[in-house]
Amino acid sequence: MKTPPSRDVRLQLDPARDLLPSGKRLSGGMSAAAAFDGALWLVHDETVFVEQLSATRTRAGTLAYGAHQRYDLRRFLSLAATAPEKGSTAPPEADLEGLAYADGYLWLAGSHSAQRDGPEGKRGAAGIAGLATVTRSGNRFLLARIPVANGSDGAPALARRAQPAGADAPRVAARLPGGRKQDALTRALRDDPHLGPFLPIPSKDNGFDIEGLAAAPGGRLFLGLRGPVLDGWACIVEIHVAPNRRRPDELELVKLPRDGGARPALARYRKHFLELGGAGVRDLCISGRDLLILTGPPMRGKGTTKLRLWPDALATRSERMLDHRQLPTLLELPYHAKKDHAEGITVLARAGSRALVMVLYDSADATRRLPPAAMNATVHDLALAPSRPAR
Repeated sequence: MKTPPSRDVRLQLDPARDLLPSGKRLSGGMSAAAAFDGALWLVHDETVFVEQLSATRTRAGTLAYGAHQRYDLRRFLSLAATAPEKGSTAPPEADLEGLAYADGYLWLAGSHSAQRDGPEGKRGAAGIAGLATVTRSGNRFLLARIPVANGSDGAPALARRAQPAGADAPRVAARLPGGRKQDALTRALRDDPHLGPFLPIPSKDNGFDIEGLAAAPGGRLFLGLRGPVLDGWACIVEIHVAPNRRRPDELELVKLPRDGGARPALARYRKHFLELGGAGVRDLCISGRDLLILTGPPMRGKGTTKLRLWPDALATRSERMLDHRQLPTLLELPYHAKKDHAEGITVLARAGSRALVMVLYDSADATRRLPPAAMNATVHDLALAPSRPAR
């Protein structure tokens, strides 16, 4: 396919905040992004922080992002694990893989995945034992929203509590209830015939792994799964969450009506299966009433990465099976075994059938990383297919 026009955009981070306790750097790659009101919000999958950059114009008049601010999730939410793990100075990571904005809230999703220790440079019996060690712990079981208010400088800022003008009730930071090994979402899915068996399987082994989040008004969320991929079909889980009336710092799953007769059954989630040629979902983003889907390999190794379109996805009110013809490809991106993985997408602007989409990379290669503590994202000018009603 013809490659749409694109350009690099510099993301300048604070050099003092660039180095992580693990030895990795923020400028080495991000796992998810959300852009709105001139701010770019980013997360790295090995922290419990949200990073904020502000849009600026360079001397040449091109777009760039800087003025790095950091928010510690422990200031806003009750995390399952806050004390540093043995041998570390940092709190257990949330494996943050999804960011979205809707209704004055920044939404966040952890991977909800199990983790295999792996050999990690060991050999022989020690390496074999590492391959057998699977854990489900830390802060990965996190699905939350945090209010966005105007900061002292007028720019968007996160707040534990915000009272919008004219609103009857304040916006409050809240999360689905959960702990170190599960939350309300995984409890709802544990008996599911498609997804339940994959909850204990590590993410890199085609196990359950949330890697994309899209938020629509009213608490309607789409969760893109990197795995499992079932017989070549990827899955998006749709849920609806609302504040718990008795506990304002908690969210709860709201039952969804299902099509099927005069008295439809109620469920707490819907599953949509997508024919992506064996790929999984790496990120999601809403543009108008359409859903943009970044795809990539579900497990380690080489593969292809594509940006696909689910036209008029927000019109969907029942579970769907979408073949590849219903998911047109907008963009093809390279995917390498160990470097430069397209990992996050966000829409910067949309006018009619065209959209400016930013793509962010994890494990960025040397050509993408810029001193000091900066990296290039790419912005693509895409022509979106006309929306049409979902059937």
